[in-house]
Amino acid sequence: MLKLINRYFILGLATVLLLISCRQSTPTPDSTPASTEITLKVAMLFPGSHADESWSQSGYEGLKQIESEYNAEIDFTEYVDKDASEAVIRDYAEADVDLIIAHSGSYIAAAETVAEEFPRQKFAVSTTYPGNNKNLGAVAFRSGEVGYLTGVLAAMKTQTKTVAYIVGNDYPVYQEEEALFRRGVEATDPDVKILTSFLKTWTDEEKAKQVANEFLSQGADIFAINADEAGVAALKLVTQKEGVYAIGWTKDQHELAPGKVLTSVLQDIPNLILNAATLMQEGRWEGKLYKFGLKEKIYDFAPFRGTLTSAEEAEFNTVRDRVITGEIDITP
Repeated sequence: MLKLINRYFILGLATVLLLISCRQSTPTPDSTPASTEITLKVAMLFPGSHADESWSQSGYEGLKQIESEYNAEIDFTEYVDKDASEAVIRDYAEADVDLIIAHSGSYIAAAETVAEEFPRQKFAVSTTYPGNNKNLGAVAFRSGEVGYLTGVLAAMKTQTKTVAYIVGNDYPVYQEEEALFRRGVEATDPDVKILTSFLKTWTDEEKAKQVANEFLSQGADIFAINADEAGVAALKLVTQKEGVYAIGWTKDQHELAPGKVLTSVLQDIPNLILNAATLMQEGRWEGKLYKFGLKEKIYDFAPFRGTLTSAEEAEFNTVRDRVITGEIDITP
């Protein structure tokens, strides 16, 4: 009898252990472990803070998308000025990073130098740049589209017949944007005076506010501002003035000045950055310029939230459609 009890005890214990083993080794659908294999190493350098609520932060969000999409190992360096950029890029290249993304037009010369030294690695700049047709290319926006459309909007809404465009630097992409802003204003109302400034900084808030005050003194009542941290300071300043409105940039900046931001140019920078890694992973990175815009939904506009009349909004959307279809020429 004792032998029989022991036999049943042993069988029962074995069954319990088997059930525990099955429970531990059979993952539920929600707990399936992700692959830990690193397929790609990607690094970025930013001109400002990765939490600046503008250009640099959006680039960082793109880097995080690459990490998620491709199980990539990522790294970044922030607040990199032009003079320091070559050393940072070279450090990443020497560390065998597969794709190095220089997130500023000021990094072009540095990227060219290092890309020549490391021909087997891939380099990208996020600005308008033709590439070296080898391993250094660029992802950029068709910036003339939103330059033109913000010019149209500014000319539609100005009461003083004076509008302003402020941007962080004079890289080719922003020269194109500024030229098309002018064209959009002039096509809408040739009597409107146009004030523009290339700040030569993305972070100097005092300089941005100084320029904004100068333009206010000249009667500007609509400001299109694309200048990252410096631009946020300028936007907050001008929208405190009665009858003055702003057009934000990069992200929806409505909350910075509710009711005083007509709209914001939305740049899907994260997906722009992700496109660089996708092209590389698919073997289609050819060291050239890849441009994206309204048609690909890399650009968009934030809701107007009542800042335009229904007639003005309909007019703006008609012009926008004509830009997308190419009926309106937005080449520089």
